[in-house]
Amino acid sequence: MSLELFLTSLALTLAVVGTALLYLRSITRRVLREQCSTDAGAEFWLRTSDVLALAGSLILVLAFGGAAGNAADAVVQLRLTLGLALAGVFIAVVLVSSNVWRNVASSRAAPTVEAV
Repeated sequence: MSLELFLTSLALTLAVVGTALLYLRSITRRVLREQCSTDAGAEFWLRTSDVLALAGSLILVLAFGGAAGNAADAVVQLRLTLGLALAGVFIAVVLVSSNVWRNVASSRAAPTVEAV
């Protein structure tokens, strides 16, 4: 793989993940504020999920991005990179949303104490 194709793959990964994170940022912040009850806690978990998505996608691209082989053309390489970046975003969203949903479900199931 050429240096230009490698750098293009990394830039594509950052663009795909960054777009997904920007799309999810406002709703994720609102849900986390509700769950954490503080802005500091929500901001921590928001940044943590951002790092998880970025790092996970970059690790996938760096580990498996060369699987197309040195003789592969740029389109095949970029297609593989796009798939790996989207897989990283998907895994991060599944991890974060399943944990948030677990907390939402448990808070709804918790019995409330009524004043008599």
